[in-house]
Amino acid sequence: MKISVKKEEFLKSLNIVSKALKKGNLYQILDCVLIDASKNKIILTCQDGKEITIKNETEGTIIEKGIAAIDGFYLMDLIRNMPENSEIEINVNNNRDCLITCGENIKYEIQAKDETTYPNITSVNKENKILLNELKIKKLIEKTIFSYDKNFDSSNIILKGIYFNVNKEKITAKSMDGYIISIVNEVINDNNGKYETIIPGSSLEELNKLIKGEVNKDVYIYFNDKNVAFEFNNTLFTSIIIPNNYIDTDRIFNIEYSTKVNIDRNEFLESLIRSKSVLRENENKPVILDIKDDYMDISLNTLAGGSYEKIDIKRTGKDLMIAFNANYLIKVLSAIDDQNINLYFSGSKNPIIIKDKQETYSFLLTPVKI
Repeated sequence: MKISVKKEEFLKSLNIVSKALKKGNLYQILDCVLIDASKNKIILTCQDGKEITIKNETEGTIIEKGIAAIDGFYLMDLIRNMPENSEIEINVNNNRDCLITCGENIKYEIQAKDETTYPNITSVNKENKILLNELKIKKLIEKTIFSYDKNFDSSNIILKGIYFNVNKEKITAKSMDGYIISIVNEVINDNNGKYETIIPGSSLEELNKLIKGEVNKDVYIYFNDKNVAFEFNNTLFTSIIIPNNYIDTDRIFNIEYSTKVNIDRNEFLESLIRSKSVLRENENKPVILDIKDDYMDISLNTLAGGSYEKIDIKRTGKDLMIAFNANYLIKVLSAIDDQNINLYFSGSKNPIIIKDKQETYSFLLTPVKI
């Protein structure tokens, strides 16, 4: 294989696929970037050996067709430190001797790995697909990614993923971790069926790093029995799925409330962030919300001191005092864009529900003892 590439374009492609490069792989071949120039395109591929595969088509000239597997960490460092705006040639012979040159004065030699031992790349059936723009995908991920269970050690593996449900013109993303339930809905641009799947949260965290969130850029999502794939900007991001049924949360959200509060989200969030500043490291004290008439007291007391703030609200229903983990409440409020939000309470021991009228988002948070 012999190819010629521009530094900036090649490095851009390496930065994309390297999201699937993980150190300490059992199989050393997975430390490699697979460069496939066997046809009329140059395609880079990386796998993490567990969940994700990332392929990206890069620009360049194919001088001799072929395939090579080159240590990804070495290749990233080398290309990154090549002169700006330079042309780089990568030449791998039949003995897998790899020569990387830049002009006449820069030459590096490395031994490529046996590309035939690289794991077979799972094919993606592109028949079952939907179309969304990047902004909608990013919203679905960022408004649910904070509440999947990263530390859950149980046979209930579904909590380690985010549930996606496609139904007609709507896609729903849902996650839960035992304290928070997050549900977000988005309108679909192009849909040809009904699909549901559970995607590992760790996979979506890596995907979120690659998607910029531009409203005029499209993402195709392909649903398959064993994987799900996202295609955008010459990149194909494939993840395994968690083969199971998700928990039905409809009943949990359909509860009667006794207190409803309308509040300025920014003011509430800023107050919580300030209140949390009195906590010392590893101190676990709840923030207390005391709802009365047209205001809400926000307090947090510790051995070292305390905080107290009052916020104007619009309230219907009963007075209420309830406590929450401040960090969890901040995470939920940070996932909401609306300026004014509605909080629904059904008692001091029951979860709070935060949702808009159209239910484009719904969050549930479990209280703690005062």
